[in-house]
Amino acid sequence: MRILYVIDSMTKDGAESQLLKTLAQLPPDRYEAFIVLSRAEGERATELASIPCVREIITLTTEDKRRHLLEKAFAIAGIVKATKPDMVHSWLWYSNFLCGLSRKLGFWQGVPFVASQRGDYHARYGKFRLWLTEKLIYNTADILLTNAAPIQRYLCQRYPGKKIYSIPNLLELPSQVWQPLHSPDAAEKLIVSVGRFAPEKGHRYLITALNLLKQQNIAWRCTFLGEGELEAELRSLVVEYGLSTQVAFPGFCEDVFSVLLTADVFVLPSLHESSPNALIEAMAVGMPCVASDVGGIIDLIEDEKNGLRVRPKDSEALASALHRVLTNSDFATTLGRNARTTIQKKFDSTESMQRLEDIYQQLVT
Repeated sequence: MRILYVIDSMTKDGAESQLLKTLAQLPPDRYEAFIVLSRAEGERATELASIPCVREIITLTTEDKRRHLLEKAFAIAGIVKATKPDMVHSWLWYSNFLCGLSRKLGFWQGVPFVASQRGDYHARYGKFRLWLTEKLIYNTADILLTNAAPIQRYLCQRYPGKKIYSIPNLLELPSQVWQPLHSPDAAEKLIVSVGRFAPEKGHRYLITALNLLKQQNIAWRCTFLGEGELEAELRSLVVEYGLSTQVAFPGFCEDVFSVLLTADVFVLPSLHESSPNALIEAMAVGMPCVASDVGGIIDLIEDEKNGLRVRPKDSEALASALHRVLTNSDFATTLGRNARTTIQKKFDSTESMQRLEDIYQQLVT
């Protein structure tokens, strides 16, 4: 089976990591993958090229910004014509939009089109972009894939005639398990948050919560793992609150698990999410986690059973949840143990890959 995959770029973010894991598990004797990077190459392009089933990687560029969308839509049509794939499978909104536009123009209507929605579009975008999403992604795709059951259910309600499936993220469960490191009266606790520094990740609300936590009788440090366009703004907010000695921004971390295993609590203060890899990984090692009550997180965390959910943008509730976990070691241990059990039950990479291959077969038979 020959599949043309289209994704924005090959960076270190979650969707890109999931595509790498997917391609790595496709048997090269049964699958040929051609990859279009629709925005830029990205730092993981070399890793992508080393995967056995990958035959070619094409990066789209254009000089004229005013015409780049239409040019890229024509370019994708040319690539479809040249590679003759059994289907096109796009990932992320921009690439989904480009493929939908290209198909809408009639260039490759006979080729099946799968669009992967990796976020909560209806929570993230305004009316105009949602209108474009409906016209050029939902209406043109033969199948919609998401990685969160709540988002699948919502989409099925809105578009009852569309084939929409939910496939959990591919996950390699770590062998090591989190253990409580500190007693309630320990000198210092470690809070960790992992994610791209972008508005939708809600880091500014966590920093405000940390400022509130500073005023309580507890010693802590917080590490923000990641990179992104808001880093300077977040650093400035840390300085404004006088938290510079307690908050660190070490950048992107290749071995996230090594940091998680030395921390006391994981926090994800996002404004909207689908099925966040960072939270899944933290729960998988058995950490107590605090996360926003949004999107696919609702399907992962049962409040006060295997983690704590708080309202998005509510820094006071976030500070209260952190204080509770950091000062009640028995409660934190129970949350972490139940979190790992949840992930073990919900995520089976072999099963996820089989479901994806079944969908592919459904399209070509």
